[in-house]
Order: sequence, then C-alpha cells, then structure tokens
Amino acid sequence: MNEKPSVGIGHYVVVLKRQWKIIVAMALLGVLAVVAFLYLVPSRVMASTLVNVNVIVSDPFNPSRPASGLLDAATEDQLASSYVVAHNAAQTLQGGDDAAALRDGVSVTAGLNATTVRISYTSSSAERARAGADALANSYLLYRQSEADARKTKMINQLQQQLTSLNAVMGATALADRSALSGRISSVEYQINQLTAIDTTGGSVLTPAAENPVSVQPQTSTFLASGLLVGLVLGVILAFIRNAFNRRILDGYDVGLVGAGPVLAELDGSRGTIPARGDDVNEFRMIRERMLASAGTSLEALTVIDTTQGGLSDVAPNLAVVMAQTGADVELVVMGTSEMYMTLLRDGLQLVPDTTDSDEEAEILGSLRIPHLKVTRPDRTGTHDGADDLVTGVVRRRTAGRKPGTVIILALPADAPYASRLAAGRLAGAGVMVAERLRSRADDLAAGAAQLDEVGAVLLGVVLLQRGRTITDTHETSHPATLEVPGRDAVSARR
Repeated sequence: MNEKPSVGIGHYVVVLKRQWKIIVAMALLGVLAVVAFLYLVPSRVMASTLVNVNVIVSDPFNPSRPASGLLDAATEDQLASSYVVAHNAAQTLQGGDDAAALRDGVSVTAGLNATTVRISYTSSSAERARAGADALANSYLLYRQSEADARKTKMINQLQQQLTSLNAVMGATALADRSALSGRISSVEYQINQLTAIDTTGGSVLTPAAENPVSVQPQTSTFLASGLLVGLVLGVILAFIRNAFNRRILDGYDVGLVGAGPVLAELDGSRGTIPARGDDVNEFRMIRERMLASAGTSLEALTVIDTTQGGLSDVAPNLAVVMAQTGADVELVVMGTSEMYMTLLRDGLQLVPDTTDSDEEAEILGSLRIPHLKVTRPDRTGTHDGADDLVTGVVRRRTAGRKPGTVIILALPADAPYASRLAAGRLAGAGVMVAERLRSRADDLAAGAAQLDEVGAVLLGVVLLQRGRTITDTHETSHPATLEVPGRDAVSARR
C-alpha cells in the first residue's frame, strides 16, 4: 500500500484552487454586505475649526509656568461640549442643528505642548458640519472670555473694597503710622492696575472650518476594502472546512493523498463502450502497459475493485480486452452483476456460450469479437452457506485451476462486501481500483487500498472516471453461430 504523502504548501494551493468559487462568492458577499450597510446607514460629515486659546490664570502676578502648561485638555473638552456653549452656538445658526445635536456631534482635541484646540463637529452634510464647527468654536471662545471677565471683575471689586478700607483707616491714623498703610495701599493699587491690564479675550480662530478638509464617515473605499478582505478571509476558512468535510475524489491529487496511487489513467469521456472506442482505446492500452510495468510481464491474476456509483463500470471488460489483444488467454469473471450489464457485455463482445468449457455453477461465454477472451458469470443461488456471497467456490476453483499463460480478471461491484474484496485480493495477488470523480469517497478508496494491503495483494493503481460515466449500447446484435477460438476446436454456440 502506498504511503500517504505529507501535507506541504502545495496542498494549501490545491485547496484554494479547487474551492475558488467559495472564496469568490464570500468576497462578493462581503462587498454586497458593505454596500447594503452604506445604503442603510446615512453618511456623516465631520468638519474642524482650529482655534488658539488665550490662557488666563487667576494669579497673573506669578507666571511660573508657560501658557501651554497651564492649558488643561480635559477642562477645555468639558467647556467646548457643554450645554451652555452648544446653546449659544445654536442661537447663531439659522435653521441649523439644535443644541442637542451640537452636543452629540462635537469633539475636542487639544494640541500637544501648544495652546491650540481643534473643535470638530459631525453632521449630515458638509455645510451643516462646517457651520456647526465654526459656531461651536466662536461660542466656546466667547464663553471663555465671559468667564474670564467675570473672574477679573470679581477680583478687582475685592481689591477696591480693600483699597476703600485702607483709605478710611489711613485718614484716622496718626501721621507717624501712615507709612506702613501707604505701602499696603500702593500694593493694592498695583494689583488693581495689573488686573485691569489683563487681556480676557478667550482666543482667536486660526483656521475656520471652510479652510479645512472634511471627512466622510463611513468612508466608502475603506469599508469596501474591509468587506472584501473579510469576505476573502471567511472564504478561505470555509474553503478549507469544505475541503475537510468533502471527502469526494476529484483528481489524481486526491488519489495520492489517500495513499491509493498511482493513477493509471483518467477517462474523461462521459460515455464508455465495450469494447472501448476512440480516445478510450489508447487510455486502456496505457493502463495495460503501466500495469505490466508495475507487476511485471508475469501478471497472472488481477482483481478490479469498483468504487463508482452503480454496479460495474466498463473498466474491467476493457482491461480484459486489451490484455487479450496481446495474445494472452484472458478470462473475465464478473461477480454480482445485473442482467442489463450482461446484455451490454454480450452485445459489445459478441458473447456466446463456450461449449469447450463448462461449469454447473457458472455461465461461461466466449467472445466472437475478441479472440482469446472468455467471460465467466458465477451463478448466485441466494443462499449464504457458501464461502462467500460473490467470490464463490467456482471463482476460487477457476482462479486456482487456470491454465498457464492465462490471465484471470476478477471484477467486483461497488457494493461488494469487505470479505469479498479480501478474498478476491488474496486470490489475485494484484488489484486495480476504479474511482469516479466527485462521487467516489476518499475513505472508500483508502479502505479498498488497505484491504488489498491486508491480504498481501499489490495495488497497481487507480483508474479515475468522469462523474456519471455510463456504458453505451453498441447495438451490434448479429452473431455468427460458431465461436472460433484460435488454437482451439471450433465449437457451436447458440444465444
């Protein structure tokens, strides 16, 4: 029995080539799913406005840190997305998005080590997105300014109150003690002057939304590429899953994969004849030569195990024909066959009873068309008390008692029992298997090869047939009354 080959990178290539339809189908489904998603989900447009923030601190008299370090990104995000800012922005939009939509669609990104802030807004159209981004940016800056003005006014009022109190105390204080109060008054006045000079502007717009490119979500090209990629990945996965569960024989690669090789020939025709015609003639002659090369010219017996759908194919009869054409006496033993199949054999090979050879338990026929060929059909009595249902006593006797130089071919149907295959393989010592593309199961082929190996028989190879191959009736019905067998006496024969 042949060893199963190891799986290499070529196996994956073969699987992908075989299952390319699944891969293409899944890729198309992925693209169609994305198209449907894009159709059902409305597109959203995002526009951005870049602003420069004026950092205002509550203690302007101690600038110990740079302005960028004083900008808190989380705080600015909360401010820009607050209801107050969104409400004020909505007031400036005529027929635009409302405050709720502005809050839902705004996003804020603070610049790293800078005082810039990018305010982005997503809406249903580019016009609405740009208008919303600009409105939010301006409202955000105005809000910051109003808050700064309020803090500035509060601090100045507090200092003014202190200054009023100090001046009152100054008027009631002796001249000798006024120098200390004068210094405090000067300090408060200095602080008021400093606060008054502070710029409370919230910032300025550096780049309005109209000058920045907009982005559309979802992006059609990105989504289509993603759908195609996901479809391809799923297609590849399904291809390997299907290949793993689909145990049907497709070609010679599968035959070798289960350890039943080599492939002696691939008969691509959908119809066969007995005897073979056209291109099949050359194919069967190649099978003969390859068998003889494997088994040697001393090939004396052969079993043909059929794994096709139905009873028997045209392989065994045509192998017997091409072997007989070499001049050797050939006996084809067909077991478990139907009357229709025997009719095809009789018509195609012009079979008539051979009176020179008889057996009470078998029908023995000689061929008027192919010299040196006879066909034996063991009788099936329906009882199960014999050695085997198919490989009966007559099959064993004729195999063991064959004349020197005679080649006996035992043909088993596809539904032959396990024991019958073992018996035929042991009697013949060599075997050929017949498989049908997309119908014969890899497990059955592997089991047949293992059965031959189990009884010490040599598997010469596999003949691979086209799926659904049938035998065509030759319609040759004129038969002579006498069977002339070269080297034998002429015997009278009657249909």
